Amino acid sequence: MIIIYFFSYFSFLVFIILIINKIRQYSGTPLHLRWDLYPIAHERERNKYGGSYYEEPDWWNKRNKKSRLSELLEVLEEIFFLKGVYHHNKKLWYYTFPFHLGLYLITGTIFLIISSIILDISSSADIFWQNNTAEYILFYLINTAGYTGMVLTFSGCLGLILERLTEKKYRFYNAPMDFINLFFILGILITGMFTIEPSNSSFILYKIYLRNLFTFNFTVIAKPIFLVHISLVSAFLLYFPVTRMRHLFAKYFTYHRVRWEDNPNLKGGKLDSKIRESLNFRVSWSAPHINAGNNWAETSAKLPPEVKNVE
Repeated sequence: MIIIYFFSYFSFLVFIILIINKIRQYSGTPLHLRWDLYPIAHERERNKYGGSYYEEPDWWNKRNKKSRLSELLEVLEEIFFLKGVYHHNKKLWYYTFPFHLGLYLITGTIFLIISSIILDISSSADIFWQNNTAEYILFYLINTAGYTGMVLTFSGCLGLILERLTEKKYRFYNAPMDFINLFFILGILITGMFTIEPSNSSFILYKIYLRNLFTFNFTVIAKPIFLVHISLVSAFLLYFPVTRMRHLFAKYFTYHRVRWEDNPNLKGGKLDSKIRESLNFRVSWSAPHINAGNNWAETSAKLPPEVKNVE
């Protein structure tokens, strides 16, 4: 049993290290190729019609005021309601929305259980009883969020698997990892469902296990299916950061440094310095219209060779 506890410690530590390292890599990447696609969220008034601060006379002499609240609302709308999927692929949205919403509720349930554990430890209360108003509220929130999250994620996961298997237009994009990710999550959900019984009707086994982790109490939990479930969850923490599911963290950079980054390129400014740095990168690939070996400044200063169309 102690191996399961140490596996959880190890997987959580590696998860944090890998995520921090990946965020550091995203932060240190060279200047991206900006989209400059309007409307942009931080243009509070102009984003209604797709305008920008470039409309103002002498815009380069004026401070570009950005609405961080508008950006936050746009991000939250995308995270919780998957606005982009709804507008561009509504059929898929009916599966991916409950799938993601369920995952958010399950994650929230974990934090609610941790909050309940902190209350128990601070008050030296019995883990099986609700001793005050806060614990009663947490008890019902845990049950509501936990069970709703499991049902939504399970139904959404099944729907996504079936959609990928049956929809012809997705077959070209399907990769083995897409199915591995979905079946991995499905396995965690199924083993979790099998742990639900009268003795664990309020996720009490999770509370016991997490409390044991926090207090370094490696007491044996004699529920084989629960141990299988915890092992899968721990393995998923190791697996998550090395898959495309890390887009959860990458989206921040996609929105703020690609879609919405519209700072002007003024001579001698920060952006001008980054562009000059990028122009010194060597071209490491070649094509009929471009030659390798030179840097981008040299390459962009020359006309590309004439490429004849081959019919």
